Amino acid sequence: MSEEQLISQIIKGDSLAFEALFKEYQLKILNLCYAMLHNRQEAEDMTQEVFLEVYRSIDKFQNKCKLSTWIYRIAINKSLNQVKRNKIRRFFSMDNDSVLKVDSFEQSDWGLKEKQYNNYLHQAIEKLPKKQKQAFILFSYDELPQKEIAEIMNCSLSSVEVLVFRARKTIKSYMETIDKEIFK
Repeated sequence: MSEEQLISQIIKGDSLAFEALFKEYQLKILNLCYAMLHNRQEAEDMTQEVFLEVYRSIDKFQNKCKLSTWIYRIAINKSLNQVKRNKIRRFFSMDNDSVLKVDSFEQSDWGLKEKQYNNYLHQAIEKLPKKQKQAFILFSYDELPQKEIAEIMNCSLSSVEVLVFRARKTIKSYMETIDKEIFK
């Protein structure tokens, strides 16, 4: 079934067509949301919200881009809004339990160190400028071609290449600093 036929069937209320769309993109969108939110439950909830939005808005899809590009844009926008809400909640709750304690690296359990190292990696990604973060996540986590990322982000291919390069460089520098300070 072509993309146009799939969209047409979903607009007509064909639940099997929507189920096919969901099955095709669910894991990709879940991974994208998790990469941006760093919380499995929030990512699962966000994935449901994304597909609910797709279902509600599919009749507004104008075929100016690929359907996948449109779905990714919805996921990115919803995830960014959730990140903002989370930051506001953290600010007002002053929840220090979510902050990693450097002292905990003195423990000898490598599994714990690896988990904490991954948390630092997520922190490095979070510190990236918005566009670098988006490009990096789409390229590294979702393994999308840079041309498709350019379409999703509404920018040139060369811009995506620069964004991904800078993001990698920033993350590498941050992680090298963490490695020197903590994982000696």
